[in-house]
Amino acid sequence: MPAPVQLARAQKSSRILAVSDVSLPPPGTRLKDMYAQLQARANSGDSAAATQLYRELNRCELVSAIESTNAQNVDGLMDENVGSMDQAQLLTYQAQLDAIENNRQVMQRMREFCGGLSGDMRNSLVENLQRAAQLGDEEARACYLQRGPNFDMRSFANHPALLDEYRGSVSSMVRSGLEAGDWKVVDVVRGALQPGSKSLLEGVLGSDLSQYYRFLKLYRLGAEPYRTESLDRQLTAAAQGLTSAEIAEADSWAQKIFEENFKGSTSTESTILGWDPCSFAYE
Repeated sequence: MPAPVQLARAQKSSRILAVSDVSLPPPGTRLKDMYAQLQARANSGDSAAATQLYRELNRCELVSAIESTNAQNVDGLMDENVGSMDQAQLLTYQAQLDAIENNRQVMQRMREFCGGLSGDMRNSLVENLQRAAQLGDEEARACYLQRGPNFDMRSFANHPALLDEYRGSVSSMVRSGLEAGDWKVVDVVRGALQPGSKSLLEGVLGSDLSQYYRFLKLYRLGAEPYRTESLDRQLTAAAQGLTSAEIAEADSWAQKIFEENFKGSTSTESTILGWDPCSFAYE
């Protein structure tokens, strides 16, 4: 994701979300100073606290990456030959300098907000993402299903048990996503089961062409017209490896799930081509 997009989302997230009806430290309080309270409440089943905690931890993980990109942008501007610029180019150059200064101020606030986090706090990102997903956060659920412990490879390397927790969580999350009418889950699963995906989720679910056809068919039932032609071609290709009985059973399953949990909603609206399940819409 480009740094300006990350920065805009991170800046919006500087407003600390209210959690339930219990007051939290005021906006601007460092994450390390509210971490214990958020963690305790998340552990006790407070979904809003779990959501805030994983999002703020993830926001802090973005800081160093954004700073590195900003530094490169500054170096590039400093190499410009200002003397050769015309008036329009000078105005653009000034606007870029102003943006860099604004970014610098935003990054300073972010550094202050994220300062003092311990390694254990930072390494709890995946666990808190999982907890929020289990408590019903749709964005967390889609991201965790797609990436699991790979969402933070550094933490995964030091805590391999995260993979066992992922294995044990996948089935219930997929089921809860279907029950909730969550198209993100349907799209993540169909992508993972697509032949040749070699994804972590496919490794847990197993290579199953009939299951791939089921989720693809369900997704197709809710698709907007501009996507149906492509999806129909994919369904035709998937059907080549199935018996007529398997196809009929899959079609019946998809129709039943669609009517019971998804009817009236559009699959392709919330899962546009190229969407990223782990690009969180900070408020």
